[in-house]
Amino acid sequence: MPRNILLLIAFIICGFLVTLWIDQSSNPIGLTQTTPQPSPEKTTANFQETLPDFQFTTLDGKTHNISNFHGKIVLLNFWATWCPPCVVEFPKLVELSSNHRDVVLIALSSDLSVAPIEKFIAKQKPQIQKKIATPSVLIAKDNKGKITADLFQTYRLPETIIIDRNGKMVKKIVGDTDWESEEITSLLGSL
Repeated sequence: MPRNILLLIAFIICGFLVTLWIDQSSNPIGLTQTTPQPSPEKTTANFQETLPDFQFTTLDGKTHNISNFHGKIVLLNFWATWCPPCVVEFPKLVELSSNHRDVVLIALSSDLSVAPIEKFIAKQKPQIQKKIATPSVLIAKDNKGKITADLFQTYRLPETIIIDRNGKMVKKIVGDTDWESEEITSLLGSL
């Protein structure tokens, strides 16, 4: 039994070190932070980078290009059902997108299969499930991290990138945040 505990601790430490090493690698799309990081738990950054074009397939089997959302404000959320802050944040983002006419939530899950995502959605309150079924909420599984890790170099979940109507990434938020705050409301109103 003590040997199993030592092995578990060794795996956790190795995982932490690998994540730390990966987080310090270069960013292929050139995102730069213009505001200091307030804490390792929660990070926000403002930047003006053009969103790289990519495709994703939603749980209902429809394929979308991110460029199809030109003219809309997009909340590009990287999350997973096994991530506690993601689970807390998810319904808040669904509410936000349904309360703003021109806001679309694209939730890209890092789960290994679709089953946990579907199970997670089935456990949501009925009013959230109803809002998930609207065109303003798109949920997809990011196959093998091709978008999350490879394209955006995102390894800390949740992470949300706010994209303006012209396809510019204007704010990056790492960690759960107050999606009803004056700052977020003002930002969305200005886009």
